[in-house]
Amino acid sequence: MTDQKIKELLLSPSRRRLAGKSLPGFATIYFRHYLTKEPAEFHLDMATLLEDWQIRFLALKGFRGCAKSTWVSTILAIYAALNNKSKFIIPINETDDVVRLTIANIRQEVEHNELLRQDFGVRAYTERGKTKFTETNILLANGVRILGRSRGQKIRGLRHREHRPDLVLMDDVEEREKVEKKQYRDKTEAWIRSEVIPACEESKARLVVIGNELHTDAIMARLAKDPLFLSKSYPLIAEDGHCTWPGKYPTKQAIKEQEQKVGRTAWLREYLLKVVPPEGQEVEPEWIKTYKEIPLAVIKGGVGVDLAISKRETADYTSMVSGIVALVDGMPKIHILPRPINARLSSLETQNQMALIRDALNIYAMPTFFVEDVAYQHAAIELAQAQMIPVVGIRPGGDKRARLRTVATFIQNGTVLFPEKGAEDLIGQLLGFGIEEHDDLVDALVYLIMGLSQEGITLPEVIRLI
Repeated sequence: MTDQKIKELLLSPSRRRLAGKSLPGFATIYFRHYLTKEPAEFHLDMATLLEDWQIRFLALKGFRGCAKSTWVSTILAIYAALNNKSKFIIPINETDDVVRLTIANIRQEVEHNELLRQDFGVRAYTERGKTKFTETNILLANGVRILGRSRGQKIRGLRHREHRPDLVLMDDVEEREKVEKKQYRDKTEAWIRSEVIPACEESKARLVVIGNELHTDAIMARLAKDPLFLSKSYPLIAEDGHCTWPGKYPTKQAIKEQEQKVGRTAWLREYLLKVVPPEGQEVEPEWIKTYKEIPLAVIKGGVGVDLAISKRETADYTSMVSGIVALVDGMPKIHILPRPINARLSSLETQNQMALIRDALNIYAMPTFFVEDVAYQHAAIELAQAQMIPVVGIRPGGDKRARLRTVATFIQNGTVLFPEKGAEDLIGQLLGFGIEEHDDLVDALVYLIMGLSQEGITLPEVIRLI
Protein backbone atom coordinates (compact mmCIF):
# COMPACT_ATOMS: atom_id res chain seq x y z
CA MET A 1 0.00 0.00 0.00
CA THR A 2 1.43 3.38 -1.04
CA ASP A 3 1.97 6.24 1.41
CA GLN A 4 -0.76 8.22 -0.36
CA LYS A 5 -3.25 5.37 0.05
CA ILE A 6 -2.36 5.12 3.72
CA LYS A 7 -2.90 8.86 4.22
CA GLU A 8 -6.28 8.63 2.54
CA LEU A 9 -7.20 5.69 4.75
CA LEU A 10 -6.11 7.48 7.92
CA LEU A 11 -8.23 10.51 7.00
CA SER A 12 -11.25 8.47 6.01
CA PRO A 13 -14.26 8.84 8.33
CA SER A 14 -15.00 5.14 7.81
CA ARG A 15 -11.54 3.97 8.81
CA ARG A 16 -12.76 2.21 11.97
CA ARG A 17 -15.36 0.26 10.00
CA LEU A 18 -12.73 -0.70 7.44
CA ALA A 19 -10.23 -1.67 10.14
CA GLY A 20 -12.79 -3.86 11.87
CA LYS A 21 -13.25 -5.91 8.71
CA SER A 22 -9.60 -6.57 8.04
CA LEU A 23 -6.63 -7.43 10.23
CA PRO A 24 -4.17 -6.03 7.63
CA GLY A 25 -6.23 -2.82 7.49
CA PHE A 26 -6.32 -2.63 11.29
CA ALA A 27 -2.54 -3.07 11.44
CA THR A 28 -1.95 -0.48 8.70
CA ILE A 29 -4.11 2.17 10.39
CA TYR A 30 -3.22 1.72 14.05
CA PHE A 31 0.23 0.13 14.10
CA ARG A 32 2.29 2.05 11.58
CA HIS A 33 4.86 2.65 14.32
CA TYR A 34 5.49 -1.13 14.36
CA LEU A 35 5.24 -1.73 10.62
CA THR A 36 7.99 0.65 9.53
CA LYS A 37 9.15 -1.36 6.50
CA GLU A 38 7.23 -2.23 3.36
CA PRO A 39 5.35 -5.43 4.20
CA ALA A 40 5.96 -8.63 2.28
CA GLU A 41 3.53 -10.94 0.54
CA PHE A 42 3.90 -13.45 3.34
CA HIS A 43 2.66 -10.83 5.83
CA LEU A 44 -0.64 -10.65 3.94
CA ASP A 45 -0.80 -14.44 3.80
CA MET A 46 -0.06 -14.69 7.52
CA ALA A 47 -2.63 -11.98 8.36
CA THR A 48 -5.26 -13.74 6.23
CA LEU A 49 -4.78 -16.91 8.28
CA LEU A 50 -4.77 -15.01 11.57
CA GLU A 51 -8.04 -13.21 10.87
CA ASP A 52 -9.83 -16.39 9.79
CA TRP A 53 -11.68 -17.49 12.92
CA GLN A 54 -12.74 -20.68 11.13
CA ILE A 55 -9.16 -21.91 11.60
CA ARG A 56 -9.33 -23.14 15.19
CA PHE A 57 -5.77 -24.47 15.50
CA LEU A 58 -3.00 -22.61 13.68
CA ALA A 59 0.79 -23.08 13.89
CA LEU A 60 3.05 -20.53 12.17
CA LYS A 61 6.82 -20.68 11.81
CA GLY A 62 8.67 -17.58 10.68
CA PHE A 63 12.27 -16.40 10.43
CA ARG A 64 13.79 -14.22 13.11
CA GLY A 65 12.68 -10.62 12.72
CA CYS A 66 9.75 -11.41 10.41
CA ALA A 67 7.38 -9.60 12.84
CA LYS A 68 5.37 -12.71 13.73
CA SER A 69 5.30 -11.80 17.43
CA THR A 70 4.17 -8.26 16.60
CA TRP A 71 1.35 -9.58 14.42
CA VAL A 72 0.17 -12.25 16.87
CA SER A 73 0.96 -11.22 20.45
CA THR A 74 0.22 -7.52 20.00
CA ILE A 75 -1.83 -6.69 16.90
CA LEU A 76 -4.05 -9.78 16.81
CA ALA A 77 -4.66 -9.64 20.57
CA ILE A 78 -5.80 -6.00 20.41
CA TYR A 79 -7.74 -6.54 17.16
CA ALA A 80 -9.69 -9.39 18.76
CA ALA A 81 -10.28 -7.42 21.95
CA LEU A 82 -11.66 -4.32 20.21
CA ASN A 83 -13.68 -5.95 17.45
CA ASN A 84 -15.83 -8.33 19.50
CA LYS A 85 -13.83 -11.37 18.45
CA SER A 86 -12.86 -12.42 21.97
CA LYS A 87 -13.74 -11.76 25.58
CA PHE A 88 -10.95 -13.64 27.34
CA ILE A 89 -7.53 -13.68 25.67
CA ILE A 90 -4.57 -15.71 26.97
CA PRO A 91 -1.10 -14.83 25.61
CA ILE A 92 1.44 -17.51 26.59
CA ASN A 93 5.23 -17.20 26.61
CA GLU A 94 8.08 -19.36 27.87
CA THR A 95 8.95 -17.38 31.02
CA ASP A 96 7.25 -14.97 33.40
CA ASP A 97 9.60 -12.18 32.32
CA VAL A 98 8.56 -12.50 28.68
CA VAL A 99 4.89 -12.67 29.73
CA ARG A 100 5.24 -9.35 31.55
CA LEU A 101 6.88 -7.83 28.49
CA THR A 102 4.06 -9.07 26.22
CA ILE A 103 1.42 -7.57 28.50
CA ALA A 104 3.44 -4.34 28.78
CA ASN A 105 3.44 -3.99 24.98
CA ILE A 106 -0.34 -4.40 24.85
CA ARG A 107 -0.82 -2.00 27.75
CA GLN A 108 1.35 0.61 26.01
CA GLU A 109 -1.04 0.61 23.04
CA VAL A 110 -4.14 0.67 25.22
CA GLU A 111 -2.89 3.65 27.20
CA HIS A 112 -0.96 5.65 24.60
CA ASN A 113 -2.12 4.80 21.07
CA GLU A 114 -4.14 7.95 20.49
CA LEU A 115 -5.73 6.80 17.25
CA LEU A 116 -6.97 3.61 18.91
CA ARG A 117 -8.33 5.57 21.84
CA GLN A 118 -10.01 8.07 19.52
CA ASP A 119 -11.71 5.49 17.31
CA PHE A 120 -12.49 2.72 19.80
CA GLY A 121 -12.61 4.62 23.06
CA VAL A 122 -10.25 2.01 24.37
CA ARG A 123 -9.41 2.42 28.04
CA ALA A 124 -8.83 0.41 31.16
CA TYR A 125 -11.65 -0.73 33.35
CA THR A 126 -11.66 1.34 36.52
CA GLU A 127 -13.10 0.63 39.92
CA ARG A 128 -13.02 3.13 42.75
CA GLY A 129 -10.69 5.27 40.69
CA LYS A 130 -8.18 2.47 40.10
CA THR A 131 -7.46 0.72 36.83
CA LYS A 132 -7.61 -3.06 36.61
CA PHE A 133 -4.08 -3.45 35.24
CA THR A 134 -1.28 -5.58 36.61
CA GLU A 135 1.97 -6.80 35.08
CA THR A 136 0.24 -9.89 33.67
CA ASN A 137 -3.44 -8.93 33.62
CA ILE A 138 -5.42 -6.32 31.68
CA LEU A 139 -9.15 -5.67 32.01
CA LEU A 140 -10.56 -3.28 29.42
CA ALA A 141 -13.63 -1.12 29.87
CA ASN A 142 -15.46 -3.14 27.19
CA GLY A 143 -15.21 -6.21 29.44
CA VAL A 144 -12.35 -7.98 27.66
CA ARG A 145 -9.68 -9.55 29.83
CA ILE A 146 -6.13 -10.25 28.60
CA LEU A 147 -4.31 -12.56 31.00
CA GLY A 148 -0.68 -13.54 30.41
CA ARG A 149 0.52 -17.02 31.29
CA SER A 150 3.87 -18.80 31.08
CA ARG A 151 4.73 -22.27 29.85
CA GLY A 152 3.37 -25.00 32.10
CA GLN A 153 0.83 -22.84 33.93
CA LYS A 154 -2.81 -23.79 34.34
CA ILE A 155 -5.22 -22.89 31.54
CA ARG A 156 -8.10 -25.27 32.07
CA GLY A 157 -10.80 -24.04 34.42
CA LEU A 158 -9.93 -20.34 34.10
CA ARG A 159 -12.96 -18.07 33.93
CA HIS A 160 -13.44 -14.35 33.36
CA ARG A 161 -16.97 -13.56 34.50
CA GLU A 162 -19.08 -15.93 32.39
CA HIS A 163 -16.34 -16.34 29.78
CA ARG A 164 -13.85 -19.15 29.35
CA PRO A 165 -10.64 -18.42 27.40
CA ASP A 166 -11.64 -17.98 23.75
CA LEU A 167 -8.31 -16.95 22.16
CA VAL A 168 -4.99 -18.48 23.21
CA LEU A 169 -1.79 -17.09 21.67
CA MET A 170 1.40 -19.10 22.23
CA ASP A 171 4.63 -17.36 21.27
CA ASP A 172 8.02 -19.14 21.41
CA VAL A 173 7.24 -21.38 24.38
CA GLU A 174 10.53 -23.31 24.18
CA GLU A 175 13.99 -22.13 25.23
CA ARG A 176 16.92 -22.90 22.95
CA GLU A 177 19.16 -23.89 25.86
CA LYS A 178 16.63 -26.47 27.11
CA VAL A 179 15.09 -27.82 23.93
CA GLU A 180 18.01 -30.22 23.34
CA LYS A 181 16.66 -32.37 26.16
CA LYS A 182 13.98 -34.80 25.02
CA GLN A 183 12.46 -34.78 28.48
CA TYR A 184 11.91 -31.01 28.14
CA ARG A 185 10.33 -31.42 24.68
CA ASP A 186 8.09 -34.22 25.89
CA LYS A 187 7.01 -32.16 28.89
CA THR A 188 6.14 -29.20 26.66
CA GLU A 189 3.99 -31.34 24.39
CA ALA A 190 2.36 -33.10 27.33
CA TRP A 191 1.37 -29.73 28.81
CA ILE A 192 -0.06 -28.50 25.51
CA ARG A 193 -2.03 -31.69 24.94
CA SER A 194 -3.25 -32.13 28.51
CA GLU A 195 -3.81 -28.48 29.45
CA VAL A 196 -3.93 -26.05 26.53
CA ILE A 197 -5.73 -28.00 23.80
CA PRO A 198 -8.38 -29.45 26.17
CA ALA A 199 -9.04 -25.94 27.51
CA CYS A 200 -9.54 -24.72 23.94
CA GLU A 201 -11.80 -27.66 23.15
CA GLU A 202 -13.94 -27.07 26.22
CA SER A 203 -14.62 -23.42 25.39
CA LYS A 204 -14.44 -23.67 21.56
CA ALA A 205 -11.45 -21.34 21.81
CA ARG A 206 -8.99 -20.57 19.08
CA LEU A 207 -5.31 -21.53 19.50
CA VAL A 208 -2.54 -19.81 17.55
CA VAL A 209 1.03 -21.06 18.06
CA ILE A 210 4.06 -19.25 16.63
CA GLY A 211 7.76 -20.02 16.87
CA ASN A 212 10.71 -21.66 15.17
CA GLU A 213 11.97 -25.23 15.01
CA LEU A 214 14.78 -24.93 17.52
CA HIS A 215 15.23 -28.68 17.20
CA THR A 216 14.18 -31.33 14.69
CA ASP A 217 11.81 -32.63 17.38
CA ALA A 218 10.75 -29.25 18.86
CA ILE A 219 7.10 -28.53 19.52
CA MET A 220 6.72 -26.63 16.23
CA ALA A 221 8.01 -29.69 14.35
CA ARG A 222 5.61 -31.93 16.24
CA LEU A 223 2.60 -29.68 15.61
CA ALA A 224 3.47 -29.54 11.91
CA LYS A 225 2.78 -33.30 11.79
CA ASP A 226 -0.50 -33.00 13.70
CA PRO A 227 -3.58 -32.94 11.41
CA LEU A 228 -5.41 -30.92 14.06
CA PHE A 229 -3.26 -27.90 13.16
CA LEU A 230 -3.00 -25.87 9.99
CA SER A 231 0.75 -25.26 9.77
CA LYS A 232 2.61 -22.76 7.64
CA SER A 233 6.29 -21.78 7.39
CA TYR A 234 7.79 -18.46 6.32
CA PRO A 235 11.57 -18.68 5.72
CA LEU A 236 13.53 -15.63 4.59
CA ILE A 237 14.69 -17.40 1.43
CA ALA A 238 12.03 -19.29 -0.52
CA GLU A 239 12.65 -22.62 -2.23
CA ASP A 240 13.16 -20.86 -5.56
CA GLY A 241 15.90 -18.72 -4.00
CA HIS A 242 14.13 -15.37 -3.83
CA CYS A 243 14.05 -13.20 -0.70
CA THR A 244 10.59 -13.20 0.86
CA TRP A 245 10.94 -9.75 2.47
CA PRO A 246 12.69 -7.37 0.07
CA GLY A 247 11.40 -4.45 2.11
CA LYS A 248 13.82 -5.44 4.89
CA TYR A 249 16.55 -7.09 2.81
CA PRO A 250 16.47 -5.25 -0.54
CA THR A 251 19.73 -6.61 -1.97
CA LYS A 252 21.76 -9.80 -2.03
CA GLN A 253 24.46 -7.91 -0.17
CA ALA A 254 22.02 -7.12 2.66
CA ILE A 255 21.18 -10.81 2.94
CA LYS A 256 24.84 -11.80 2.88
CA GLU A 257 25.69 -9.28 5.59
CA GLN A 258 22.91 -10.63 7.82
CA GLU A 259 24.16 -14.19 7.35
CA GLN A 260 27.71 -13.11 8.24
CA LYS A 261 26.42 -11.23 11.27
CA VAL A 262 24.59 -14.18 12.85
CA GLY A 263 26.79 -17.06 11.67
CA ARG A 264 26.04 -20.06 9.47
CA THR A 265 24.28 -22.24 12.06
CA ALA A 266 21.97 -19.48 13.30
CA TRP A 267 21.32 -18.47 9.69
CA LEU A 268 20.17 -21.96 8.75
CA ARG A 269 18.15 -22.43 11.92
CA GLU A 270 16.56 -19.02 12.46
CA TYR A 271 16.33 -17.57 8.96
CA LEU A 272 16.03 -20.56 6.61
CA LEU A 273 14.14 -22.58 9.27
CA LYS A 274 16.47 -25.56 8.92
CA VAL A 275 17.66 -27.21 12.12
CA VAL A 276 21.21 -28.54 11.88
CA PRO A 277 23.84 -29.42 14.48
CA PRO A 278 26.74 -26.94 14.85
CA GLU A 279 29.06 -29.33 12.96
CA GLY A 280 26.54 -30.19 10.25
CA GLN A 281 24.03 -32.99 9.78
CA GLU A 282 25.46 -36.45 9.13
CA VAL A 283 22.14 -38.09 8.21
CA GLU A 284 19.60 -36.21 6.08
CA PRO A 285 15.83 -36.77 6.54
CA GLU A 286 15.37 -37.88 2.93
CA TRP A 287 17.86 -40.74 3.48
CA ILE A 288 15.52 -42.49 5.91
CA LYS A 289 13.80 -45.33 4.04
CA THR A 290 11.25 -47.66 5.62
CA TYR A 291 9.86 -51.16 5.19
CA LYS A 292 6.46 -52.68 5.89
CA GLU A 293 7.53 -56.25 6.68
CA ILE A 294 10.68 -58.37 6.75
CA PRO A 295 11.13 -60.52 3.61
CA LEU A 296 11.27 -64.30 3.82
CA ALA A 297 14.88 -64.60 2.67
CA VAL A 298 16.71 -63.96 5.94
CA ILE A 299 20.51 -64.00 6.00
CA LYS A 300 21.44 -63.19 9.56
CA GLY A 301 20.54 -61.18 12.63
CA GLY A 302 22.48 -58.77 14.79
CA VAL A 303 22.21 -56.45 17.77
CA GLY A 304 24.30 -53.35 18.32
CA VAL A 305 24.83 -52.70 22.02
CA ASP A 306 26.01 -49.48 23.66
CA LEU A 307 26.67 -50.29 27.30
CA ALA A 308 26.34 -47.90 30.20
CA ILE A 309 26.63 -49.86 33.42
CA SER A 310 24.94 -47.34 35.71
CA LYS A 311 21.38 -46.51 36.74
CA ARG A 312 22.08 -42.99 37.98
CA GLU A 313 19.79 -40.29 36.63
CA THR A 314 22.77 -38.52 35.07
CA ALA A 315 24.15 -41.63 33.38
CA ASP A 316 23.90 -42.50 29.71
CA TYR A 317 21.46 -45.14 28.60
CA THR A 318 22.21 -48.72 27.71
CA SER A 319 20.92 -49.07 24.16
CA MET A 320 20.34 -52.12 21.99
CA VAL A 321 19.35 -51.81 18.34
CA SER A 322 18.35 -55.05 16.63
CA GLY A 323 18.42 -55.74 12.91
CA ILE A 324 17.67 -58.54 10.48
CA VAL A 325 19.56 -58.86 7.20
CA ALA A 326 17.24 -60.11 4.44
CA LEU A 327 17.28 -60.07 0.65
CA VAL A 328 15.24 -57.46 -1.22
CA ASP A 329 15.35 -57.90 -5.00
CA GLY A 330 18.46 -59.99 -4.54
CA MET A 331 20.27 -57.36 -2.46
CA PRO A 332 20.93 -57.63 1.30
CA LYS A 333 19.16 -55.00 3.40
CA ILE A 334 19.49 -54.39 7.12
CA HIS A 335 15.95 -54.19 8.51
CA ILE A 336 16.10 -52.30 11.81
CA LEU A 337 13.56 -53.78 14.20
CA PRO A 338 11.09 -51.57 16.08
CA ARG A 339 11.22 -50.72 19.78
CA PRO A 340 14.98 -50.67 20.43
CA ILE A 341 16.08 -50.84 24.04
CA ASN A 342 17.03 -47.48 25.54
CA ALA A 343 17.09 -47.59 29.34
CA ARG A 344 19.27 -47.29 32.41
CA LEU A 345 20.12 -50.88 33.25
CA SER A 346 22.32 -52.60 35.80
CA SER A 347 24.86 -55.20 34.64
CA LEU A 348 22.50 -58.07 35.53
CA GLU A 349 19.54 -56.39 33.84
CA THR A 350 21.66 -55.86 30.72
CA GLN A 351 22.60 -59.56 30.53
CA ASN A 352 18.98 -60.61 31.03
CA GLN A 353 17.82 -58.21 28.32
CA MET A 354 20.42 -59.54 25.89
CA ALA A 355 19.25 -63.11 26.57
CA LEU A 356 15.61 -62.10 25.90
CA ILE A 357 16.58 -60.49 22.60
CA ARG A 358 18.65 -63.54 21.61
CA ASP A 359 15.68 -65.82 22.14
CA ALA A 360 13.25 -63.49 20.36
CA LEU A 361 15.43 -63.02 17.26
CA ASN A 362 16.24 -66.71 17.01
CA ILE A 363 12.98 -67.19 15.07
CA TYR A 364 14.81 -65.42 12.22
CA ALA A 365 18.43 -66.41 12.80
CA MET A 366 20.72 -66.60 15.80
CA PRO A 367 21.80 -62.98 16.27
CA THR A 368 25.31 -61.75 16.94
CA PHE A 369 25.70 -59.04 19.56
CA PHE A 370 28.19 -56.32 18.62
CA VAL A 371 29.61 -54.51 21.67
CA GLU A 372 32.37 -51.93 21.81
CA ASP A 373 35.36 -53.77 23.27
CA VAL A 374 36.98 -51.19 25.56
CA ALA A 375 37.74 -50.84 29.27
CA TYR A 376 35.05 -52.23 31.60
CA GLN A 377 32.92 -53.34 28.65
CA HIS A 378 35.35 -56.20 27.98
CA ALA A 379 34.24 -57.81 31.23
CA ALA A 380 30.61 -57.48 30.12
CA ILE A 381 31.47 -59.24 26.86
CA GLU A 382 33.06 -62.14 28.71
CA LEU A 383 30.06 -62.39 31.04
CA ALA A 384 27.65 -62.48 28.10
CA GLN A 385 29.69 -65.18 26.35
CA ALA A 386 29.64 -67.26 29.51
CA GLN A 387 25.82 -67.12 29.37
CA MET A 388 25.81 -68.49 25.80
CA ILE A 389 25.10 -65.09 24.25
CA PRO A 390 27.07 -64.76 20.98
CA VAL A 391 29.02 -61.52 21.44
CA VAL A 392 31.65 -60.00 19.18
CA GLY A 393 33.80 -57.10 20.37
CA ILE A 394 33.92 -54.04 18.12
CA ARG A 395 36.84 -51.61 18.10
CA PRO A 396 35.42 -48.79 16.00
CA GLY A 397 38.09 -46.13 16.59
CA GLY A 398 37.64 -42.40 16.02
CA ASP A 399 35.08 -40.16 17.69
CA LYS A 400 31.29 -40.55 17.59
CA ARG A 401 30.80 -38.25 14.61
CA ALA A 402 33.51 -39.98 12.59
CA ARG A 403 31.96 -43.38 13.31
CA LEU A 404 28.50 -42.23 12.29
CA ARG A 405 29.93 -40.69 9.13
CA THR A 406 31.50 -44.06 8.29
CA VAL A 407 28.20 -45.95 8.32
CA ALA A 408 25.95 -43.11 7.09
CA THR A 409 26.54 -44.29 3.51
CA PHE A 410 24.63 -47.48 4.29
CA ILE A 411 21.65 -45.35 5.34
CA GLN A 412 21.95 -43.02 2.35
CA ASN A 413 22.12 -45.81 -0.25
CA GLY A 414 19.14 -47.66 1.23
CA THR A 415 21.01 -50.65 2.66
CA VAL A 416 19.58 -49.77 6.08
CA LEU A 417 15.79 -49.75 6.31
CA PHE A 418 13.74 -48.55 9.28
CA PRO A 419 10.30 -49.72 10.45
CA GLU A 420 7.38 -47.46 9.62
CA LYS A 421 6.61 -47.21 13.34
CA GLY A 422 8.59 -47.92 16.49
CA ALA A 423 11.94 -46.28 15.74
CA GLU A 424 11.04 -42.62 16.24
CA ASP A 425 13.56 -42.01 19.03
CA LEU A 426 16.35 -43.66 17.05
CA ILE A 427 15.57 -41.63 13.93
CA GLY A 428 15.29 -38.48 16.03
CA GLN A 429 18.78 -39.05 17.46
CA LEU A 430 20.14 -39.71 13.96
CA LEU A 431 18.71 -36.55 12.44
CA GLY A 432 19.52 -34.48 15.49
CA PHE A 433 23.00 -35.87 16.10
CA GLY A 434 25.01 -33.11 17.72
CA ILE A 435 21.98 -31.29 19.12
CA GLU A 436 20.30 -34.18 20.94
CA GLU A 437 21.15 -34.57 24.61
CA HIS A 438 21.59 -38.34 24.20
CA ASP A 439 22.98 -40.33 21.28
CA ASP A 440 23.14 -43.84 22.77
CA LEU A 441 20.76 -45.31 20.20
CA VAL A 442 22.95 -43.90 17.44
CA ASP A 443 26.01 -45.59 18.96
CA ALA A 444 24.17 -48.91 19.11
CA LEU A 445 23.07 -48.55 15.49
CA VAL A 446 26.63 -47.75 14.43
CA TYR A 447 27.95 -50.90 16.15
CA LEU A 448 25.21 -52.97 14.49
CA ILE A 449 25.98 -51.70 10.98
CA MET A 450 29.75 -51.96 11.48
CA GLY A 451 29.49 -55.47 12.88
CA LEU A 452 27.23 -56.75 10.11
CA SER A 453 29.32 -55.12 7.39
CA GLN A 454 32.52 -56.59 8.82
CA GLU A 455 30.90 -60.02 8.75
CA GLY A 456 30.14 -59.48 5.08
CA ILE A 457 26.64 -58.57 3.95
CA THR A 458 27.52 -57.66 0.39
CA LEU A 459 27.94 -61.29 -0.79
CA PRO A 460 25.27 -63.07 1.22
CA GLU A 461 24.44 -66.68 1.55
CA VAL A 462 20.85 -67.26 2.55
CA ILE A 463 20.92 -69.49 5.59
CA ARG A 464 17.25 -69.65 6.46
CA LEU A 465 13.79 -69.12 4.99
CA ILE A 466 10.90 -68.16 7.25
